[in-house]
Amino acid sequence: MGLKSRTKGNVGEREIAALVRELTGWDVKRRVRQHDGDADLDGVPGWCAEVKRYATATRGDIREWYAQAARQATAESKLPVLFYRRDRDEWRAVWPLAVQHGCMWSGYEWTCEGSIEAWAAVAADCEVKHD
Repeated sequence: MGLKSRTKGNVGEREIAALVRELTGWDVKRRVRQHDGDADLDGVPGWCAEVKRYATATRGDIREWYAQAARQATAESKLPVLFYRRDRDEWRAVWPLAVQHGCMWSGYEWTCEGSIEAWAAVAADCEVKHD
């Protein structure tokens, strides 16, 4: 990965961390030292976050990125969430559809996609139910 791509990714991770922090009040930060299989963000209780920022994103890309988030989440016993943004577009979130019902089907076909605000409302609701 080139320097420009890494920089774009780092900026994207900081941007989404700030947005999630603002919406939830959680102390969310970009994970500075990432190893293969680590979440991109720290401080998102119960969730394993993967962040992608690309010029374009096909449905196949999004499916692949969500699969990465799901693998990481399984290893950490957390719920997966994918945050992604195409250039000159808004941030989107992809998360398990049945999360509110206490079960999680892992495949991309069992996800919903929405705004960061919608995901934050779901995540806050999940946190309240699990406390």
